[in-house]
Amino acid sequence: MCAELRIASNKDIPEILEIENECFPCPWNVEQISTCVETPCFRTWTARSDGRITGYVTANLVLNELHVINLAVRAKFRNVGIGTLLLKTAEYWGGRLGVTASKLEVRKSSRSAIEFYKRNGYRQIGHFDNYYPDGEEALEFQAILVPDETAAVIARSVVRFSNGIPRVGVVLGSGLSWLADSFGKGIEIPYSEIAGFSHDRLPGHPGKLVFSGCGNFVFLLGRRHYYQGYSGDQVSLLPGVLGDLGVLSWVLMSSSGAVDPALDRGDIIVFSDHANFSGCIPESTTGRIGRSAYSEELRELALSIASETGASVDEGVFACVSGPAYETSSEIQFLRRSGISSVSMSTVPEALLLSTRGFDVVALSLITNAVSPGEKVTHEKVLASQTVIRRKQEEFLIAFLGKIAARELR
Repeated sequence: MCAELRIASNKDIPEILEIENECFPCPWNVEQISTCVETPCFRTWTARSDGRITGYVTANLVLNELHVINLAVRAKFRNVGIGTLLLKTAEYWGGRLGVTASKLEVRKSSRSAIEFYKRNGYRQIGHFDNYYPDGEEALEFQAILVPDETAAVIARSVVRFSNGIPRVGVVLGSGLSWLADSFGKGIEIPYSEIAGFSHDRLPGHPGKLVFSGCGNFVFLLGRRHYYQGYSGDQVSLLPGVLGDLGVLSWVLMSSSGAVDPALDRGDIIVFSDHANFSGCIPESTTGRIGRSAYSEELRELALSIASETGASVDEGVFACVSGPAYETSSEIQFLRRSGISSVSMSTVPEALLLSTRGFDVVALSLITNAVSPGEKVTHEKVLASQTVIRRKQEEFLIAFLGKIAARELR
């Protein structure tokens, strides 16, 4: 079964409680589940099939170890790989943050759970008497993890420079760095100072992390591109690390060309979906076959705020191309016949990785030029369009980001 992974939120607590009551003799109560969902030092993932939560896992980091606190799958969805998916999701998260071992406790009487963990590389290392509320003994198991040192080095560097990790991340494309100024500037970290992270400078991409003065956002001023020689995993590496550290909702922006002739400079397209013509796909992305990478809730929020502010915002399908060349007349005509609204050379690899890891993702094309047969497009023209974009969309973008931050603080 192909299950969809999602980071748990408060609205998932009733279903998680149902699973607890179904699976355990001494189930957690609402307060305990709420703590695991809401507290930053914990991470809870849900597995979903047809919109219903079929299982979940909660883990946290203790010193240099991952602690798998709880894992449960509805009875009718067992033995189809959901439990393994959830367990590996937690382990990979720990590995990307540098941990070398995973520990967990299991009831001595739960033979099926014991066999499951043994199949996944765990061995018993101890036991705890009277561990559970009903007095049953717990067996302690451990598995050795292979840390992802590339991600872990970057994560440690970001944590060392920052005063905390916001829950909302914003990736700003060519020339869009002005938006970060609207929320006040806190700590700034040049990409060149992040250990283990290289970045090729481009005009309109300052190349730094900016933590907002309000504490709600981290802005990525510049991104890696496939055409610069980076793989899909390398393109999405820094957003992925920030997600592992606690950035749960993502707004991905790109300066884009308009394929739809009805679009003007300064308009915005909210991705309803994408067509990836770039060939750039993070190898680590799995479980997204046939599914949109973009949050329906955040897309509807964007359209609602656009209606309130009178901004020129619509939804549409985005095309990601490899670049760095701009599109030919034949390519434009092909994209138009395919129902594409806008086109650029970025965003999709980041969206694939982040959504696969369970984060909420919304993506916006900020139209800098019409992509029409015969029109000459240059990077300088793209950057020169920022005055128009800012005049038309600053009010909408500030309101939209503010609503996402408020949503995360609920």
